[in-house]
Amino acid sequence: MIGVPEVPDVPDGPEAPDAPEAVDVPEDADVPEAAGSHQARAGETARHRDSGSAETERPIAPTAAVGPTAAAGPTPTAPSDDASADASSPASADPSASAPSDPASPRSGLGGVLQQEDFSVAGAVGGPRGVAESVLPTLLFIVVFVASRSVIAASVTAVVVVAALLIVRLAQRQSPATVLGGLIGVALGAVMAIRSGDGTDFYAPGIAINAVSLLVLLVSVLARRPLIGLLVGVLDPRVEDWAADPDARRVYTRATLLFVGLYAAKLAVQVPLLLTGHVAALGVAKLAMGLPAFAVIAYLVWLMHRALLGRREQL
Repeated sequence: MIGVPEVPDVPDGPEAPDAPEAVDVPEDADVPEAAGSHQARAGETARHRDSGSAETERPIAPTAAVGPTAAAGPTPTAPSDDASADASSPASADPSASAPSDPASPRSGLGGVLQQEDFSVAGAVGGPRGVAESVLPTLLFIVVFVASRSVIAASVTAVVVVAALLIVRLAQRQSPATVLGGLIGVALGAVMAIRSGDGTDFYAPGIAINAVSLLVLLVSVLARRPLIGLLVGVLDPRVEDWAADPDARRVYTRATLLFVGLYAAKLAVQVPLLLTGHVAALGVAKLAMGLPAFAVIAYLVWLMHRALLGRREQL
């Protein structure tokens, strides 16, 4: 049997050079390649290397903690501004720490000042509003009376000013007690001055109040229950037992006598001016012996109170 020789495949067109790509040859095989196939494989290898490095450099998602971060636990969050104070802190344990911390909200007047570490003149007299409510009625009465010589105009002006101050307090939902008491006194003085036609009668209620205050202070001293001690014992819990302490009783007796001297000086100056009909001079004396003199006495009482507290702490 005669064999027929096989006819070799003839490459069909330009696709013949791609035939070696169909053979699965290991990359590390020592087989020579055509120049075009070698360049193509080099390009694919470069693209594969680039894609591999890109996958390697891809950032790790922060879903799982690795290393020291996981051992350290969750990151602590900043404390909230709404967190309440610790009940075991000295501020909550100290009874005197219950006072408001806002500088605009502390209590004014003598009681508020005695609870402070530093003396404040503004706090003693009630701040700018306290000064306005105390000074404006008398000041405007003097100015209007001197300018017009009319008791009616001066009296009405003073009453209107106090009424306006009262309305402002009510609109701001603040305590109207102080202004209401001033309105009653000013209105009573205005009625008396208008009925008599004498401007000095406008100050008569204030002088009467000074006389009553002087009497009450003297009686409290004679009864060995000085009025300043009673007030401070209620306002400051640190000295609520002052009556059982001889040192505290002496301190508040002297403090009460300071106010006795203040009211006695007011009467000694203002009563003669009232009796002689000096309207403007009486108003000036009332202003000068009002808040300025009270601030001086309040400062002296504050010094005495602080010295007493210091002696008590050393026991």
